[in-house]
Amino acid sequence: MNDIYRVIDNLAVKRGRYSPEAYYFTLDALNRTVAGLSVRRHLSGPELLAGIVRVASERFGPDTRHIFDSWGVSVTGDFGNIIFDLVDIGLLSKTDDDRPEDFADVFDLDEAISEERWRQRWRIPGTARLVGPMEDLLS
Repeated sequence: MNDIYRVIDNLAVKRGRYSPEAYYFTLDALNRTVAGLSVRRHLSGPELLAGIVRVASERFGPDTRHIFDSWGVSVTGDFGNIIFDLVDIGLLSKTDDDRPEDFADVFDLDEAISEERWRQRWRIPGTARLVGPMEDLLS
């Protein structure tokens, strides 16, 4: 087993709040969100959350909410806890201004999932662009 998986599995057991898959997914969504930027830079909590919702909707479609529930994730603040758990064990870094509260109550997770699924369903290939309340988060 790869060391990073062992570390995350141990973290998930030790913290007891979220499944290991929640941590794996969050790392993947972070990497995919940063890779989609025109310039590599630090993401704010709301930017990362918008990316998490986008990646989850692309990957899991209508099952996103069910999968998040199975991981123990119900609100945006849960992803902040996951991020800061990963910071605590040295897998991620943060700036002095970053706080778990940056992820708390940023938006209603269920609404964002529904909105993103609608956006992806009606998106015309090659012209994809976020609209609505999450519009400025990833531009």
